[in-house]
Amino acid sequence: MSAYATGSDLTTRYDIDLVGDLATDDRATLDRASVPGHVAVVAALNDPSGQIDVALQAGGRYTPPQLESLSGNSAYHLKRITCDIAMALLFRRRPNVRPDIAETLLKQSSEHLDRLRKGENVFGIPEVTDAGTLELATASTVQIEGLNLITERMRPYFPRTQQRMPRQR
Repeated sequence: MSAYATGSDLTTRYDIDLVGDLATDDRATLDRASVPGHVAVVAALNDPSGQIDVALQAGGRYTPPQLESLSGNSAYHLKRITCDIAMALLFRRRPNVRPDIAETLLKQSSEHLDRLRKGENVFGIPEVTDAGTLELATASTVQIEGLNLITERMRPYFPRTQQRMPRQR
């Protein structure tokens, strides 16, 4: 399984120089072209993907294949969640660099994961949305009469089935 976002997605959403600075340990400046594929960036994107998968299992609403097949705005939302968590993890590599931003990102990230753990409808997948819709199927009058219940055997004492059943529209 691959990450839900790529290094290019991360550098599109966040400053490429900041991502590069957070990814290096020796404080050397990375070439902009190498930032999306840097080992630390790839790891920072794989970790949130794993966290999202664990949250999905706990919530029971979505499966990883459903998330991989997302398109349109839902796919962008998933990439945003993954990139936010990845940036929070990159900031944790450097706790002395803007701890306020790191704290904000961690808070947002944990809110996203909590919603997934609770099984909330985060992505609006149609078959998942319809899962909460009840379809009511009732037995017909003829089927009930065919059961030979006591109400049918003792007609003088009970109203007829047609009188007890709601009218069908």
